[in-house]
Amino acid sequence: MTDLSTIDFAAAAPIIKRFAKVAEALGQAAGVGAMETAGSFVSYLAEHPEDIEPLLRFGASELPEDWIHYGCLTWLGADGKLHHPAEVRRIVGAPETPVYFRHAPRTAVPHRGDAK
Repeated sequence: MTDLSTIDFAAAAPIIKRFAKVAEALGQAAGVGAMETAGSFVSYLAEHPEDIEPLLRFGASELPEDWIHYGCLTWLGADGKLHHPAEVRRIVGAPETPVYFRHAPRTAVPHRGDAK
C-alpha cells in the first residue's frame, strides 16, 4: 500500500474533482451512472496508471477499446454474482492486454500571446 505520509492531499483535491467531471461527462453521454463510471475508471487506472494523464487531459477517448475489461476490481452483475475483469476477458475473448487506437501524442497549442 501507499504510504499516506507521501500524499499531497491538497494537490489531490482538484484531480479528484476533474476525475468526477470526466466520469460525469462519459456517464451522461453513455446513459449510465457517473458513480459507476468513476468506479470503472478507478479499477482501470489502478492497473494502468500511465493513462491517468491522458484521461484527465483529453477524456475517455484516450482509453483503449473495451477499457472497462482491463481493470482490477470486481463488480456485482445483474445476475447477482461478482465478476472479475479477467474472467470477463476470458469469456468475451478479449486480449490479455488493452489495444490502443491513439493518434499521435497530443501537445498543447500555445495561445497567441505565448508564441514569440
